Amino acid sequence: MLADKHHRTEFASKTESLNEWLRKYSGQNRRGNTAATWVIADHEYRVVAYATLSMTSVDKSDCPPALAKGTPRQVPALLVGRLATDERFEGMGLATQLVLHILTTALELNATAACRAVIVNALNVDAYAWWQRFGFEPLDPADDASLDLYLLTADIAKTLERMVPS
Repeated sequence: MLADKHHRTEFASKTESLNEWLRKYSGQNRRGNTAATWVIADHEYRVVAYATLSMTSVDKSDCPPALAKGTPRQVPALLVGRLATDERFEGMGLATQLVLHILTTALELNATAACRAVIVNALNVDAYAWWQRFGFEPLDPADDASLDLYLLTADIAKTLERMVPS
């Protein structure tokens, strides 16, 4: 689907900063190659859920041992910058479907380029707890104020098995 066909102006999650980012900045971030926005849209191309992905790296000295082990100084990762669902479509599992897509993308990326982990900068403590349901772990367990999480690419298969029962 062409990005310019997606209607973003009606998107309304519970978080205004996520709504504004989709409406005002998603296009320019894509054109600038700084973030790709993946959407789920309805039959009229209205965005009902979205997630943003970009490449990142984490300094090895800032990583927990499981993430840092055997890595270069800059640990390559996939960053989930934003994830939101329109309030009218909450409870339908759309965010979970986007997580499934994100994790599958990380595995595909790792097959062609290094991607040690998926990193999430959770928006708040509720989002932090929500991501932990998928196996994400604190990036800095000693810092109670940090909302950064990670999931090793090597552990994605276990998470996918739980998400998609056979």
